[in-house]
Amino acid sequence: MLDGIPLANLTPSVLLGITVLMLLLGWLVPKRTLTKAEKEAERWRLAYEAEREARVLSDGQTTELLELAKTSRNIIAALFEAFQAARQSSGGTYEMVPKGK
Repeated sequence: MLDGIPLANLTPSVLLGITVLMLLLGWLVPKRTLTKAEKEAERWRLAYEAEREARVLSDGQTTELLELAKTSRNIIAALFEAFQAARQSSGGTYEMVPKGK
């Protein structure tokens, strides 16, 4: 940043001005601010990793649930087709009547 500038030849007021300018531009920050930013970055990194793990678990569960839904759909479709075939072969109609009636 200060390459080529002879710092030994600068007056104290110019060095102070450069330091203030660096503070205002954010190129020079207090250690406390840097430590605080590092802790917050670490906290966000851990939160991101936890979210990624949860997403992987959720994707695995979704895959299992989709497979279960496909199986359930195939069973229901097979039962419905068998019911339709029995109804057509007997020539009658069937009604679903709740127990007790």
